[in-house]
Amino acid sequence: MRSLVTETPQPQGQQLMNIKLDDSEKPISAIAARTVPTQPPPYSAFSPRQKRWIIFIASLAGWFSTASSFVYFPAIPFLARDTKVSVENINLTVTSYLIASGIFPSITGDAADRYGRRPVIIVCLCIYAAVNVGLAIQRSFACLFVLRMVQSAAISGTFSIAYGIIGDLTTPANRGGYTGFVSIFLNTPPSIAPLISGLLLIRWNWPSIFWFLTIASSTVLIFILLLLPETCRSIVGNGSYWPPLINLPPITLLCALRQRDTIQRPDQKVRTGLLNPLSVLSLLKNRSTLAAVLCYGIYYTIYSCLQASLSTVFVETYSITGLVAGLSYLPFGVACATSAFVAGKIIDRDYRKTAEARGMHVDQLRGDNVSKIPIEYIRLRTNKYHIAFCAPLVAGYGWSLQLKAHMALPLVLQFFIGFTMQPLFTSLNTLLVDLHPNRSSSAQAANNLIRCEFAAVGLAVLEPMIRALGPGWCFVIFAVVHCLTLPTLWVLGRMGPKWRFREDS
Repeated sequence: MRSLVTETPQPQGQQLMNIKLDDSEKPISAIAARTVPTQPPPYSAFSPRQKRWIIFIASLAGWFSTASSFVYFPAIPFLARDTKVSVENINLTVTSYLIASGIFPSITGDAADRYGRRPVIIVCLCIYAAVNVGLAIQRSFACLFVLRMVQSAAISGTFSIAYGIIGDLTTPANRGGYTGFVSIFLNTPPSIAPLISGLLLIRWNWPSIFWFLTIASSTVLIFILLLLPETCRSIVGNGSYWPPLINLPPITLLCALRQRDTIQRPDQKVRTGLLNPLSVLSLLKNRSTLAAVLCYGIYYTIYSCLQASLSTVFVETYSITGLVAGLSYLPFGVACATSAFVAGKIIDRDYRKTAEARGMHVDQLRGDNVSKIPIEYIRLRTNKYHIAFCAPLVAGYGWSLQLKAHMALPLVLQFFIGFTMQPLFTSLNTLLVDLHPNRSSSAQAANNLIRCEFAAVGLAVLEPMIRALGPGWCFVIFAVVHCLTLPTLWVLGRMGPKWRFREDS
């Protein structure tokens, strides 16, 4: 052992402190500590329980986006009577709501990716609750028309924020289950909201619908104000970075759950500057994204037309009204909710099986590099079976109405259509988050733009098609269009990884 020669005598203890060792003379533990690579931090610092709670609150806010549209339908004749206009004019407020639902999430999604999920969703709910008060007390068609558009503008982007939070918190290995959970809140309102509306109309008048939305959304807003943490990775990283005050929930500040001496810098640079709603359209330059949202738009159009047929053709064919008409929406909603949960689990299983077959270790804690695996094929591998079952059911539903079969038959068909169509939504939503994990809110906003505009066109031509062709041939056409998405999904599953590699290189 060699000691360091010093110019002046030093105490023995100090000399020992100045001794330098070669690597060969250092303790093994010291060498190991220097050579063993440190583990990267987890993808999210939030616990599984916290993730479920965060996504649940965000999904509750997103529920109002779809519910506000379908809760409105049973009140249409009463609104026409009290505002002294025709039902056709009231239907214009339905179309305007859909159009606004397609446009304004572009603003919301870009804002959520720039400034954080928490402040944007709070602003949206505040405006939404205030507008519902205005809708409850107004009595003119002009006010109704304008306020419905503002209502749509305020709330329609909350689902894109919910999917953005999924991208913030989940790794590809467990993303499908969480996406399926959020899908439940997206697809149950068409069944539950009309029933709620019908029950309110039995006891009170149409303003009670908007008072219900005001009270329910205000309750969710209180939970968000107090409890919802910021998750945007450009602001808080994996959740361990102390956010700006505007993004900080009071519960975190009061309980001091995070300490500034343990902060971690965010993974991405914060996107600042003015909002650019058109930036979400740039995502459609990605061929995989464009193919996914076009297919999604077709499925959502058929989905919307199926639901709309219950309030028109189904009611006229079987001469039902009131509570029975509201109950007719339940089979489709129950099927979608059940299927969304199952589909999410299947998507996660497909991911694990494909990754393990390729000799890749699945890291649910820190996440995997999806550039090394065919994520498009994994997410879409079972869709061909769902399309093969769903399309004939859609055609059969139309003919059951035209032939005036027993009322149970079209309702059973609606159940199985919902059960086989919902996995298509879940898989495509998961894929969009995979393709754009750092701009997942913007990706969902682009998807929302396409699906809402497609649905608006589909609903506009539904009645003329039924009058000209009958329900049977009308829904046969929808079934054929449904099948035409199969080649597109096949190409996306096969060519998507190559497209992604070229765009990344």
